[in-house]
Amino acid sequence: MKGWCFVFVLLMSHVVAVVAQQPGSTWSIAKPFVEDWDAEYRSAGRTIESRNKIAGQIRQFLKQHDKEIWAYEAAAVGLNRLNLNDDAAVVMREYLRRFPDDDTLAERVLFFFRIVGTVSDMNSLPERWRGNVDYWHSLLRVYVRTEAAPALVESAGREVLKRTPKEQDPGGNQRIRIAETWLKQGVSPRAAESVAREAVEIAEVGERPPATPSSTEQATILKRLLIVNVNRSTLGWALYQQKRFSEALAELKQAAAICERENIVSAGVYYRLGQTFERADRRKEALDSYFKAMAFENDEERADSAATDLYRRIHGSTNGLNALRRRRVNDLLTARVDDARDLVRSVDKELGRFEPLDDQRRPFDISQYRGKVVIVEFWATWCGICRVTMKQTNELQAALANHVAVVAWSDDPEETRAEAAQFLRDMKYQFKLVFGEASNRSLEVPFLPARLILDRNGRLRVMEFGYTPGSAAAFAQKLRAMVGDQ
Repeated sequence: MKGWCFVFVLLMSHVVAVVAQQPGSTWSIAKPFVEDWDAEYRSAGRTIESRNKIAGQIRQFLKQHDKEIWAYEAAAVGLNRLNLNDDAAVVMREYLRRFPDDDTLAERVLFFFRIVGTVSDMNSLPERWRGNVDYWHSLLRVYVRTEAAPALVESAGREVLKRTPKEQDPGGNQRIRIAETWLKQGVSPRAAESVAREAVEIAEVGERPPATPSSTEQATILKRLLIVNVNRSTLGWALYQQKRFSEALAELKQAAAICERENIVSAGVYYRLGQTFERADRRKEALDSYFKAMAFENDEERADSAATDLYRRIHGSTNGLNALRRRRVNDLLTARVDDARDLVRSVDKELGRFEPLDDQRRPFDISQYRGKVVIVEFWATWCGICRVTMKQTNELQAALANHVAVVAWSDDPEETRAEAAQFLRDMKYQFKLVFGEASNRSLEVPFLPARLILDRNGRLRVMEFGYTPGSAAAFAQKLRAMVGDQ
């Protein structure tokens, strides 16, 4: 699971977008064409017919400008906005064929090949690109997506590590990602163990926020935010897969202790701990670990299945399991609510200026939801933990039916707004997607994820910045209380 998203990441993303539009860059020339195609697609209602028509226009445009590098960038991004990434990859292949000595669009090429390219595509790239760690990151992604042989997955991971010295790997996060990928893709658990041990040596837990807190309150919030990974969880799982169960248990218990001490989201540690307790025939502790996984981890289905199977083996049936599960999970969440008060706070004030644009680029008026309780979710496509809060928001909206509306304010820059819209469609979230900058609102959002609750009169009543399992429980309690307060 990707780590929490601090304002640092947001700022850096905007810097990238600004650099890409500087005069003299290919994007500064390509962008107006992409915006015109995008506007035409929106005005036509994003129909299949209009998509096909505009795609034809883009192909014709490229034929007319096939000697211009910027035209290949415009065509690829334009097709991406139409959700035609396979066609965009074709454009990138043609760019490579026509301009074999040019590196201007290297970042674009790697982006499209990473999501839809083949191993042959990656192997066809210029040899000079292979000194760049981004090439190996992309190749690793392609290997995973195409289910390549474990030996290839391992070799690409080693190339990433070779170009990522320990001092450039805060918290050991890069190493943990590689080790986790290897474990999932069938690479030798011993190899994953070695890399995970390096990560443990670098830091006990994942990356900390790269910022200096401005207040004691903010320092507390920063401490509580999601950590990328508990490195000992990965190490313990690598040992488990080698059937070194006593060593695995020692590492996983330490990982769980870190989660509880820091009040952070674990990287599957409780499920893994439950599996390892089972191997040690410590069934009661295994069952409780699965309940903790249901309460605190983002993979409830797997933990629930394991708990059901274990309970049946202990008792001969599943009678009583549902009641036990509800009681224990509720107790676990309730115990963490008090620890999350610094992340979720009650307020009573006007929302203030709130002027985003909807996905059709029209001004959006949130007052249209008066009479409903409204969740405002601040998120971005690059924010991994935002996906956890959005999943909970979706579940709350579904459970509370017609009483709750959700406005999802995306902080994505222009470059990735199509991805934001596609993500909501893929997840089937019934959220109203809006876009805007910090200047479009009076409310300060110090980091992502962030959620607000507005009462039926549009008054701001609850603010949540960051995420812990306890804060999620507190947020849900406050929302339900507000919905019931009619």
